[in-house]
Amino acid sequence: MSEQDELFFTENVVNVNRMVRKVMAATVIVPLSFIILTHIGIWSVSYNYSMIMLGLSVLIYLILLYANKNPKLQVFSMYFGILSAVLYVDFLGYNRVVQISITYGCAPFLSCLYYNKKLTNLTSIFAYLSIVAVHAIQAFGIGDFIAPVISNKNTVTWFIGHVSGITIEYVFVFLIAGFLASRNYKTIQNLVKTKSDRDAAYDKLSERNKYIMQQNLELESANRELNSTQYKIIQFVAQCLGKHDIFTGFHVMHTKKFVEIIAKELRDEGYYEEELTDKNIALFSTAAFLHDIGKIHVPEGILNKMGPFTPAEYEMMKCHPKVGKELLEYLPPIEGGKFNDIAIMMAYHHHEKWDGSGYPNGLSGEQIPLCARIMTAADSLDAMISQRLYKDPLSVDEAMDVFEKCKGSHFEPCIADAVINCKHLITLIDQDFKTSEASENAKELEWWHSYHENLKL
Repeated sequence: MSEQDELFFTENVVNVNRMVRKVMAATVIVPLSFIILTHIGIWSVSYNYSMIMLGLSVLIYLILLYANKNPKLQVFSMYFGILSAVLYVDFLGYNRVVQISITYGCAPFLSCLYYNKKLTNLTSIFAYLSIVAVHAIQAFGIGDFIAPVISNKNTVTWFIGHVSGITIEYVFVFLIAGFLASRNYKTIQNLVKTKSDRDAAYDKLSERNKYIMQQNLELESANRELNSTQYKIIQFVAQCLGKHDIFTGFHVMHTKKFVEIIAKELRDEGYYEEELTDKNIALFSTAAFLHDIGKIHVPEGILNKMGPFTPAEYEMMKCHPKVGKELLEYLPPIEGGKFNDIAIMMAYHHHEKWDGSGYPNGLSGEQIPLCARIMTAADSLDAMISQRLYKDPLSVDEAMDVFEKCKGSHFEPCIADAVINCKHLITLIDQDFKTSEASENAKELEWWHSYHENLKL
Protein backbone atom coordinates (compact mmCIF):
# COMPACT_ATOMS: atom_id res chain seq x y z
CA MET A 1 0.00 0.00 0.00
CA SER A 2 1.34 3.42 -0.93
CA GLU A 3 1.90 6.21 1.53
CA GLN A 4 -1.09 8.05 0.02
CA ASP A 5 -3.30 4.97 0.55
CA GLU A 6 -2.21 4.56 4.17
CA LEU A 7 -2.79 8.22 4.88
CA PHE A 8 -6.30 8.13 3.42
CA PHE A 9 -7.41 4.92 5.19
CA THR A 10 -5.91 6.03 8.51
CA GLU A 11 -7.79 9.31 8.28
CA ASN A 12 -10.95 7.41 7.35
CA VAL A 13 -10.66 5.22 10.48
CA VAL A 14 -10.43 8.36 12.63
CA ASN A 15 -13.46 9.94 10.96
CA VAL A 16 -15.65 6.79 11.16
CA ASN A 17 -14.62 6.30 14.79
CA ARG A 18 -16.03 9.75 15.52
CA MET A 19 -19.25 8.86 13.73
CA VAL A 20 -19.64 5.56 15.66
CA ARG A 21 -19.10 7.47 18.89
CA LYS A 22 -21.90 9.84 17.95
CA VAL A 23 -24.15 6.88 17.06
CA MET A 24 -23.51 5.34 20.49
CA ALA A 25 -24.19 8.70 22.11
CA ALA A 26 -27.55 8.77 20.31
CA THR A 27 -28.49 5.38 21.81
CA VAL A 28 -29.31 7.07 25.13
CA ILE A 29 -32.59 7.99 23.45
CA VAL A 30 -33.65 4.31 23.59
CA PRO A 31 -33.57 3.78 27.40
CA LEU A 32 -34.92 7.27 27.99
CA SER A 33 -37.83 6.40 25.68
CA PHE A 34 -38.40 3.20 27.67
CA ILE A 35 -38.61 5.17 30.92
CA ILE A 36 -40.91 7.88 29.50
CA LEU A 37 -43.24 5.53 27.58
CA THR A 38 -43.45 3.12 30.57
CA HIS A 39 -44.28 6.05 32.84
CA ILE A 40 -47.22 7.14 30.66
CA GLY A 41 -48.46 3.53 30.26
CA ILE A 42 -47.65 2.85 26.59
CA TRP A 43 -44.91 0.30 27.27
CA SER A 44 -43.99 -1.81 30.28
CA VAL A 45 -40.22 -2.00 30.56
CA SER A 46 -38.35 -2.73 33.75
CA TYR A 47 -36.87 0.40 35.27
CA ASN A 48 -33.71 -1.48 36.19
CA TYR A 49 -33.36 -2.75 32.61
CA SER A 50 -33.79 0.81 31.27
CA MET A 51 -31.15 2.17 33.65
CA ILE A 52 -28.72 -0.62 32.72
CA MET A 53 -29.24 0.25 29.03
CA LEU A 54 -28.70 3.93 29.81
CA GLY A 55 -25.55 3.18 31.78
CA LEU A 56 -24.27 0.96 28.97
CA SER A 57 -24.81 3.75 26.40
CA VAL A 58 -22.97 6.26 28.55
CA LEU A 59 -20.11 3.87 29.37
CA ILE A 60 -19.52 2.92 25.72
CA TYR A 61 -19.65 6.59 24.71
CA LEU A 62 -17.10 7.63 27.38
CA ILE A 63 -14.68 4.82 26.44
CA LEU A 64 -14.95 5.80 22.76
CA LEU A 65 -14.52 9.49 23.62
CA TYR A 66 -11.26 8.73 25.43
CA ALA A 67 -10.01 6.33 22.75
CA ASN A 68 -10.85 8.72 19.90
CA LYS A 69 -8.63 11.40 21.41
CA ASN A 70 -5.59 9.13 21.49
CA PRO A 71 -4.00 8.52 18.03
CA LYS A 72 -2.52 5.24 19.27
CA LEU A 73 -5.96 3.85 20.21
CA GLN A 74 -7.73 4.39 16.89
CA VAL A 75 -7.62 0.68 15.92
CA PHE A 76 -8.86 -0.29 19.39
CA SER A 77 -11.62 2.32 19.06
CA MET A 78 -12.62 0.84 15.68
CA TYR A 79 -13.02 -2.74 17.01
CA PHE A 80 -14.47 -1.70 20.36
CA GLY A 81 -17.04 0.63 18.80
CA ILE A 82 -18.33 -1.94 16.26
CA LEU A 83 -18.39 -4.87 18.72
CA SER A 84 -20.06 -2.67 21.35
CA ALA A 85 -22.75 -1.87 18.81
CA VAL A 86 -23.33 -5.61 18.30
CA LEU A 87 -23.62 -6.23 22.03
CA TYR A 88 -25.85 -3.21 22.53
CA VAL A 89 -28.29 -4.50 19.91
CA ASP A 90 -28.17 -7.96 21.51
CA PHE A 91 -28.91 -6.55 24.93
CA LEU A 92 -31.68 -4.37 23.47
CA GLY A 93 -33.34 -7.39 21.87
CA TYR A 94 -33.04 -9.70 24.85
CA ASN A 95 -36.23 -8.55 26.64
CA ARG A 96 -38.23 -8.61 23.37
CA VAL A 97 -39.72 -5.23 24.23
CA VAL A 98 -39.47 -4.07 20.61
CA GLN A 99 -38.98 -6.02 17.38
CA ILE A 100 -35.40 -5.32 16.25
CA SER A 101 -34.72 -8.05 13.67
CA ILE A 102 -33.43 -5.58 11.04
CA THR A 103 -31.30 -3.84 13.64
CA TYR A 104 -29.15 -6.96 13.98
CA GLY A 105 -27.63 -6.11 10.60
CA CYS A 106 -26.65 -2.55 11.56
CA ALA A 107 -23.23 -3.34 13.02
CA PRO A 108 -21.99 -5.43 10.04
CA PHE A 109 -23.12 -2.80 7.53
CA LEU A 110 -21.79 0.00 9.74
CA SER A 111 -18.39 -1.72 9.70
CA CYS A 112 -18.35 -1.42 5.88
CA LEU A 113 -17.57 2.28 6.32
CA TYR A 114 -14.05 1.34 7.45
CA TYR A 115 -13.35 -0.29 4.04
CA ASN A 116 -11.86 -3.20 6.01
CA LYS A 117 -13.10 -6.63 4.89
CA LYS A 118 -11.45 -8.40 7.82
CA LEU A 119 -13.28 -6.18 10.31
CA THR A 120 -16.59 -6.64 8.47
CA ASN A 121 -16.29 -10.42 8.36
CA LEU A 122 -15.33 -10.52 12.03
CA THR A 123 -18.27 -8.28 12.91
CA SER A 124 -20.72 -10.42 10.92
CA ILE A 125 -19.51 -13.63 12.59
CA PHE A 126 -19.51 -12.07 16.05
CA ALA A 127 -22.98 -10.62 15.49
CA TYR A 128 -24.31 -13.97 14.33
CA LEU A 129 -22.85 -15.88 17.30
CA SER A 130 -24.05 -13.27 19.77
CA ILE A 131 -27.61 -13.38 18.38
CA VAL A 132 -27.59 -17.19 18.66
CA ALA A 133 -26.41 -16.79 22.24
CA VAL A 134 -29.19 -14.27 22.97
CA HIS A 135 -31.81 -16.66 21.58
CA ALA A 136 -30.35 -19.49 23.66
CA ILE A 137 -30.59 -17.35 26.79
CA GLN A 138 -34.15 -16.36 25.87
CA ALA A 139 -35.07 -20.02 25.44
CA PHE A 140 -33.11 -21.73 28.20
CA GLY A 141 -31.72 -19.04 30.52
CA ILE A 142 -28.34 -19.35 32.23
CA GLY A 143 -28.53 -21.64 35.20
CA ASP A 144 -30.02 -19.98 38.23
CA PHE A 145 -28.87 -16.46 37.28
CA ILE A 146 -31.02 -15.56 34.27
CA ALA A 147 -34.41 -17.16 33.75
CA PRO A 148 -35.69 -17.99 30.24
CA VAL A 149 -37.82 -15.29 28.58
CA ILE A 150 -39.70 -17.71 26.29
CA SER A 151 -42.66 -19.36 27.98
CA ASN A 152 -43.25 -21.82 25.13
CA LYS A 153 -43.00 -25.41 26.37
CA ASN A 154 -41.29 -26.58 23.23
CA THR A 155 -38.27 -24.26 23.68
CA VAL A 156 -35.92 -26.48 21.68
CA THR A 157 -38.14 -26.31 18.62
CA TRP A 158 -38.48 -22.51 19.06
CA PHE A 159 -34.73 -22.11 19.39
CA ILE A 160 -33.88 -24.27 16.37
CA GLY A 161 -36.52 -22.55 14.23
CA HIS A 162 -35.36 -19.02 15.06
CA VAL A 163 -31.67 -19.83 14.83
CA SER A 164 -32.22 -21.46 11.42
CA GLY A 165 -33.94 -18.31 10.15
CA ILE A 166 -31.18 -16.13 11.63
CA THR A 167 -28.53 -18.32 10.03
CA ILE A 168 -30.07 -17.92 6.57
CA GLU A 169 -30.36 -14.16 7.09
CA TYR A 170 -26.78 -13.88 8.28
CA VAL A 171 -25.45 -15.85 5.33
CA PHE A 172 -26.76 -12.99 3.16
CA VAL A 173 -25.56 -10.38 5.65
CA PHE A 174 -22.10 -11.95 5.67
CA LEU A 175 -21.90 -12.14 1.88
CA ILE A 176 -23.34 -8.69 1.18
CA ALA A 177 -21.40 -6.89 3.93
CA GLY A 178 -18.17 -8.67 2.93
CA PHE A 179 -18.70 -7.78 -0.73
CA LEU A 180 -19.44 -4.14 0.15
CA ALA A 181 -16.36 -3.85 2.33
CA SER A 182 -14.11 -5.45 -0.29
CA ARG A 183 -15.62 -3.56 -3.21
CA ASN A 184 -15.57 -0.23 -1.37
CA TYR A 185 -11.94 -0.79 -0.38
CA LYS A 186 -10.87 -1.47 -3.97
CA THR A 187 -12.91 1.43 -5.29
CA ILE A 188 -11.51 3.88 -2.76
CA GLN A 189 -8.00 2.51 -3.26
CA ASN A 190 -8.30 3.09 -7.01
CA LEU A 191 -9.66 6.59 -6.41
CA VAL A 192 -6.83 7.37 -4.02
CA LYS A 193 -4.30 5.95 -6.49
CA THR A 194 -5.87 7.92 -9.33
CA LYS A 195 -5.76 11.08 -7.23
CA SER A 196 -2.19 10.32 -6.21
CA ASP A 197 -1.19 9.77 -9.84
CA ARG A 198 -3.04 12.89 -10.88
CA ASP A 199 -1.40 14.93 -8.11
CA ALA A 200 2.00 13.53 -9.07
CA ALA A 201 1.33 14.37 -12.73
CA TYR A 202 0.10 17.81 -11.72
CA ASP A 203 3.20 18.42 -9.59
CA LYS A 204 5.40 17.25 -12.46
CA LEU A 205 3.50 19.47 -14.88
CA SER A 206 3.74 22.39 -12.47
CA GLU A 207 7.48 21.93 -12.20
CA ARG A 208 7.74 21.71 -15.97
CA ASN A 209 5.59 24.82 -16.36
CA LYS A 210 7.80 26.66 -13.86
CA TYR A 211 10.83 25.60 -15.86
CA ILE A 212 9.19 26.69 -19.12
CA MET A 213 8.11 29.99 -17.58
CA GLN A 214 11.67 30.56 -16.35
CA GLN A 215 13.02 29.75 -19.79
CA ASN A 216 10.44 32.08 -21.36
CA LEU A 217 11.40 34.87 -18.97
CA GLU A 218 15.06 34.38 -19.83
CA LEU A 219 14.20 34.24 -23.53
CA GLU A 220 12.06 37.38 -23.26
CA SER A 221 14.91 39.12 -21.45
CA ALA A 222 17.32 38.01 -24.15
CA ASN A 223 14.88 39.14 -26.86
CA ARG A 224 14.44 42.53 -25.20
CA GLU A 225 18.19 42.89 -24.99
CA LEU A 226 18.55 41.79 -28.61
CA ASN A 227 15.82 44.17 -29.77
CA SER A 228 17.40 46.96 -27.78
CA THR A 229 20.75 46.20 -29.40
CA GLN A 230 19.18 46.06 -32.85
CA TYR A 231 17.48 49.42 -32.39
CA LYS A 232 20.68 50.95 -31.06
CA ILE A 233 22.45 49.70 -34.18
CA ILE A 234 19.68 51.27 -36.28
CA GLN A 235 20.16 54.57 -34.46
CA PHE A 236 23.89 54.27 -34.96
CA VAL A 237 23.40 53.77 -38.71
CA ALA A 238 21.14 56.82 -38.81
CA GLN A 239 23.74 58.90 -36.97
CA CYS A 240 26.45 57.73 -39.37
CA LEU A 241 24.24 58.85 -42.25
CA GLY A 242 23.87 62.16 -40.46
CA LYS A 243 27.61 62.70 -40.75
CA HIS A 244 27.26 62.26 -44.49
CA ASP A 245 24.36 64.75 -44.70
CA ILE A 246 24.33 67.39 -41.95
CA PHE A 247 20.53 67.49 -41.77
CA THR A 248 19.68 63.81 -42.19
CA GLY A 249 20.84 62.86 -38.68
CA PHE A 250 18.39 65.24 -37.00
CA HIS A 251 15.83 64.67 -39.75
CA VAL A 252 15.39 60.97 -38.98
CA MET A 253 15.04 61.75 -35.26
CA HIS A 254 12.34 64.31 -36.07
CA THR A 255 10.44 62.05 -38.45
CA LYS A 256 10.48 59.20 -35.93
CA LYS A 257 8.50 61.42 -33.54
CA PHE A 258 6.22 62.82 -36.22
CA VAL A 259 5.37 59.34 -37.55
CA GLU A 260 4.32 58.34 -34.04
CA ILE A 261 2.02 61.29 -33.37
CA ILE A 262 0.44 61.20 -36.86
CA ALA A 263 -0.28 57.45 -36.56
CA LYS A 264 -1.82 57.85 -33.10
CA GLU A 265 -3.97 60.77 -34.26
CA LEU A 266 -5.22 58.70 -37.21
CA ARG A 267 -6.21 55.88 -34.86
CA ASP A 268 -7.88 58.28 -32.43
CA GLU A 269 -9.94 59.63 -35.31
CA GLY A 270 -11.09 56.09 -36.16
CA TYR A 271 -8.86 55.44 -39.21
CA TYR A 272 -6.99 52.15 -39.71
CA GLU A 273 -7.61 51.05 -36.11
CA GLU A 274 -6.84 47.39 -36.79
CA GLU A 275 -3.49 48.18 -38.40
CA LEU A 276 -2.43 51.02 -36.11
CA THR A 277 -1.84 48.97 -32.97
CA ASP A 278 0.64 50.18 -30.36
CA LYS A 279 3.07 47.51 -31.56
CA ASN A 280 2.82 48.56 -35.21
CA ILE A 281 3.07 52.26 -34.40
CA ALA A 282 6.28 51.51 -32.48
CA LEU A 283 7.63 49.61 -35.51
CA PHE A 284 6.61 52.46 -37.87
CA SER A 285 8.34 55.11 -35.77
CA THR A 286 11.53 53.06 -35.36
CA ALA A 287 11.65 52.23 -39.08
CA ALA A 288 11.57 55.98 -39.75
CA PHE A 289 15.24 56.01 -38.68
CA LEU A 290 16.07 54.16 -41.90
CA HIS A 291 13.79 55.79 -44.46
CA ASP A 292 16.65 57.88 -45.94
CA ILE A 293 19.34 55.18 -45.68
CA GLY A 294 19.66 55.26 -49.50
CA LYS A 295 21.18 58.76 -49.32
CA ILE A 296 24.44 57.11 -48.31
CA HIS A 297 24.84 56.51 -52.08
CA VAL A 298 24.37 60.19 -52.95
CA PRO A 299 27.60 62.29 -53.06
CA GLU A 300 28.04 64.78 -50.21
CA GLY A 301 28.44 67.58 -52.72
CA ILE A 302 24.86 67.05 -53.89
CA LEU A 303 23.35 66.34 -50.47
CA ASN A 304 24.89 69.48 -48.98
CA LYS A 305 24.55 71.76 -51.98
CA MET A 306 23.76 75.41 -51.23
CA GLY A 307 21.45 76.00 -54.19
CA PRO A 308 18.80 74.09 -56.15
CA PHE A 309 19.65 70.80 -57.86
CA THR A 310 20.33 70.53 -61.54
CA PRO A 311 18.14 67.99 -63.42
CA ALA A 312 21.00 65.46 -63.31
CA GLU A 313 21.54 66.01 -59.58
CA TYR A 314 17.83 65.67 -58.93
CA GLU A 315 17.73 62.37 -60.82
CA MET A 316 20.60 61.12 -58.67
CA MET A 317 18.74 62.20 -55.52
CA LYS A 318 15.68 60.34 -56.75
CA CYS A 319 17.67 57.10 -56.68
CA HIS A 320 17.89 57.03 -52.87
CA PRO A 321 14.55 55.17 -52.31
CA LYS A 322 15.64 52.31 -54.58
CA VAL A 323 19.11 52.20 -53.00
CA GLY A 324 17.55 52.26 -49.54
CA LYS A 325 15.36 49.28 -50.42
CA GLU A 326 18.37 47.35 -51.73
CA LEU A 327 20.43 48.09 -48.62
CA LEU A 328 17.63 47.14 -46.21
CA GLU A 329 17.21 43.79 -47.91
CA TYR A 330 20.53 42.85 -46.26
CA LEU A 331 19.23 43.74 -42.78
CA PRO A 332 18.96 40.60 -40.55
CA PRO A 333 15.34 39.76 -39.56
CA ILE A 334 13.97 41.87 -36.71
CA GLU A 335 10.65 41.08 -35.03
CA GLY A 336 10.36 37.98 -37.21
CA GLY A 337 11.04 40.04 -40.33
CA LYS A 338 8.03 42.32 -39.81
CA PHE A 339 10.23 45.32 -39.00
CA ASN A 340 12.27 44.66 -42.14
CA ASP A 341 9.16 44.70 -44.34
CA ILE A 342 7.98 47.99 -42.82
CA ALA A 343 11.43 49.61 -43.10
CA ILE A 344 11.73 48.58 -46.76
CA MET A 345 8.24 49.91 -47.63
CA MET A 346 8.91 53.24 -45.89
CA ALA A 347 12.32 53.69 -47.50
CA TYR A 348 11.12 52.69 -50.99
CA HIS A 349 7.75 54.46 -51.11
CA HIS A 350 8.06 57.61 -48.96
CA HIS A 351 8.28 59.82 -52.04
CA GLU A 352 5.14 58.41 -53.65
CA LYS A 353 2.12 60.77 -53.69
CA TRP A 354 -1.56 60.09 -53.12
CA ASP A 355 -2.45 61.27 -56.65
CA GLY A 356 0.21 59.07 -58.31
CA SER A 357 2.62 61.91 -59.23
CA GLY A 358 5.45 60.70 -56.95
CA TYR A 359 8.42 58.41 -57.47
CA PRO A 360 9.96 55.85 -57.95
CA ASN A 361 6.91 53.90 -59.23
CA GLY A 362 4.12 56.49 -59.50
CA LEU A 363 1.86 54.56 -57.11
CA SER A 364 -1.40 56.21 -56.03
CA GLY A 365 -3.99 55.90 -53.25
CA GLU A 366 -3.90 52.74 -51.20
CA GLN A 367 -1.42 51.15 -53.60
CA ILE A 368 1.05 52.98 -51.37
CA PRO A 369 1.50 51.09 -48.03
CA LEU A 370 -0.01 52.89 -45.04
CA CYS A 371 3.33 53.09 -43.25
CA ALA A 372 4.83 54.84 -46.31
CA ARG A 373 1.88 57.25 -46.60
CA ILE A 374 2.41 58.28 -42.99
CA MET A 375 6.18 58.49 -43.59
CA THR A 376 5.55 60.80 -46.55
CA ALA A 377 3.65 63.23 -44.35
CA ALA A 378 6.24 63.13 -41.55
CA ASP A 379 9.12 63.53 -44.04
CA SER A 380 7.48 66.50 -45.79
CA LEU A 381 6.52 68.14 -42.50
CA ASP A 382 10.06 68.09 -41.16
CA ALA A 383 11.53 69.16 -44.50
CA MET A 384 9.25 72.21 -44.46
CA ILE A 385 9.81 73.40 -40.87
CA SER A 386 13.56 72.59 -40.63
CA GLN A 387 16.64 74.53 -41.70
CA ARG A 388 18.36 73.47 -44.91
CA LEU A 389 21.47 74.82 -46.67
CA TYR A 390 19.36 76.00 -49.58
CA LYS A 391 16.42 77.46 -47.56
CA ASP A 392 15.19 78.78 -44.27
CA PRO A 393 12.48 76.86 -42.36
CA LEU A 394 8.77 77.56 -42.80
CA SER A 395 6.68 78.27 -39.74
CA VAL A 396 4.35 75.56 -38.48
CA ASP A 397 1.37 77.68 -39.63
CA GLU A 398 2.81 77.90 -43.13
CA ALA A 399 3.41 74.16 -43.17
CA MET A 400 -0.20 73.55 -42.12
CA ASP A 401 -1.34 75.67 -45.09
CA VAL A 402 0.70 73.43 -47.41
CA PHE A 403 -0.94 70.30 -45.97
CA GLU A 404 -4.36 71.86 -46.44
CA LYS A 405 -3.60 72.75 -50.09
CA CYS A 406 -2.02 69.38 -50.87
CA LYS A 407 -4.76 67.31 -49.24
CA GLY A 408 -5.84 64.69 -51.80
CA SER A 409 -2.88 65.33 -54.11
CA HIS A 410 0.43 64.90 -52.28
CA PHE A 411 -1.14 63.49 -49.08
CA GLU A 412 -4.01 61.17 -48.24
CA PRO A 413 -6.82 63.46 -46.96
CA CYS A 414 -7.19 61.80 -43.54
CA ILE A 415 -3.41 61.87 -43.01
CA ALA A 416 -3.25 65.56 -43.93
CA ASP A 417 -6.08 66.22 -41.46
CA ALA A 418 -4.21 64.26 -38.77
CA VAL A 419 -1.16 66.49 -39.24
CA ILE A 420 -3.29 69.65 -39.10
CA ASN A 421 -5.10 68.38 -35.98
CA CYS A 422 -1.73 67.94 -34.26
CA LYS A 423 -0.61 71.51 -35.02
CA HIS A 424 -0.27 72.54 -31.36
CA LEU A 425 1.74 69.43 -30.44
CA ILE A 426 3.92 69.78 -33.55
CA THR A 427 4.66 73.40 -32.61
CA LEU A 428 5.85 72.35 -29.14
CA ILE A 429 7.97 69.52 -30.54
CA ASP A 430 9.48 71.77 -33.21
CA GLN A 431 10.43 74.39 -30.61
CA ASP A 432 12.06 71.72 -28.48
CA PHE A 433 14.03 70.34 -31.43
CA LYS A 434 15.23 73.78 -32.52
CA THR A 435 16.30 74.67 -28.98
CA SER A 436 18.26 71.47 -28.36
CA GLU A 437 19.87 71.37 -31.83
CA ALA A 438 20.56 75.07 -32.38
CA SER A 439 24.22 75.05 -31.37
CA GLU A 440 25.22 72.01 -33.43
CA ASN A 441 23.21 73.16 -36.46
CA ALA A 442 24.90 76.58 -36.35
CA LYS A 443 28.38 74.98 -36.35
CA GLU A 444 27.52 72.68 -39.25
CA LEU A 445 25.97 75.51 -41.28
CA GLU A 446 29.02 77.69 -40.69
CA TRP A 447 31.35 74.86 -41.77
CA TRP A 448 29.44 74.16 -44.98
CA HIS A 449 29.07 77.86 -45.84
CA SER A 450 32.82 78.20 -45.46
CA TYR A 451 33.33 75.06 -47.56
CA HIS A 452 31.21 76.38 -50.42
CA GLU A 453 32.89 79.81 -50.23
CA ASN A 454 36.29 78.15 -50.57
CA LEU A 455 35.05 76.22 -53.63
CA LYS A 456 34.33 79.54 -55.36
CA LEU A 457 37.90 80.78 -54.90
